[in-house]
Amino acid sequence: MYGVYCLSSFFYSFRGSERVTVSVISVLKYLGYKVRLVTSYFDKEKVKKWDKNFIEPDEVVIKKSPIKIGWYNALYFSLLTKPGNSISTIGDITHSDFSYIHFPFSLSNNLGKMGISDEVYYRKMNLPGGYFSEKFKFHFIPYKYAEAFYSTPYKYAYKLFFRNSKSRLLANSSWTGKILEYSGYSYTVLYPPVDVEKFLSIKSDKKRDPKLVISIGRVSPEKNLENLVYVASKLKEYKFVILGATGKGEYRIKYYDYIVNEAKKLGNVEIISNFTDDVLLKYLSEASVYFHSKINEHFGISIVEALAAGLVPVVHKSGGAWYDIVKEGKYGFGYETADEAVNAVVEASKYENDFRDYANEFSFEKFKDRFSSILG
Repeated sequence: MYGVYCLSSFFYSFRGSERVTVSVISVLKYLGYKVRLVTSYFDKEKVKKWDKNFIEPDEVVIKKSPIKIGWYNALYFSLLTKPGNSISTIGDITHSDFSYIHFPFSLSNNLGKMGISDEVYYRKMNLPGGYFSEKFKFHFIPYKYAEAFYSTPYKYAYKLFFRNSKSRLLANSSWTGKILEYSGYSYTVLYPPVDVEKFLSIKSDKKRDPKLVISIGRVSPEKNLENLVYVASKLKEYKFVILGATGKGEYRIKYYDYIVNEAKKLGNVEIISNFTDDVLLKYLSEASVYFHSKINEHFGISIVEALAAGLVPVVHKSGGAWYDIVKEGKYGFGYETADEAVNAVVEASKYENDFRDYANEFSFEKFKDRFSSILG
């Protein structure tokens, strides 16, 4: 029996971490293992709709966490892990034989020491004062309070319980891996699986609009959407569409309202909070450019989806987005400053995506082959 441990919030929605969990289970079943899934919620009918590759685990163990606070909920589930035919998709280092690392929050202090923290990059963006001050109000100041009262105890607890972990670490990108390496850990890169077939099948009945730019993701301060707003303010002849709802929490809701108000002032930015798959595919078939505003994106599944759909990605020169997907400009454009972002969008709008097949590097089949090889 192979044990798969995952976060308690899994299977309410289907994001990157859920995709990895479902794919890990499916590959283990494909290899002939019996699988026990440990989680606090599981709706197999939902998962079947979300992922065509899903194979049911042999056993589902439901555990209710006594801790309802994000990272500490993750810590509780991490403490349940143990070696012996086990893998964790919780996202940080655990005691499982394998730990899939979405981002090592327990080691995030090292980003500053490496000179690649969000704040360092954000200052380099050189946004005008208004955007810059709003960013600090909505993100960096709340984060500093959270660091003192929320994440610091979590990090100390992680050191206490997991500093001697023998888990083999699987990083979702080489960028995530470099953080692990700097912190003294070895790692193997295993890209998360993306349903590229769904997006490769998109056919445009008409010529794509070179001045239609889309972005997909939560309208939340850590997504850095003020970068997109600034670009839109400089490219009034372009239309920008953000497909994404707000995150939870008061300061995230205030940030959402701020972005909505800025969009209304500009007139060329549309925010679609609730959208169907048909709406998503429609915009992916009509737009030419995909703009990713987040700095230090750990990986970036939506970037792969857009690339597979035929759009040209424009990403910040950081994180897995730049180093693992766009490959430092080989498969798209990058920027470090606000004005570079404007120029990158203009250049991308003149470029035709001729590398859609490259998206197959991130398919479920590739994930299955790589993970099977890792398991030996």
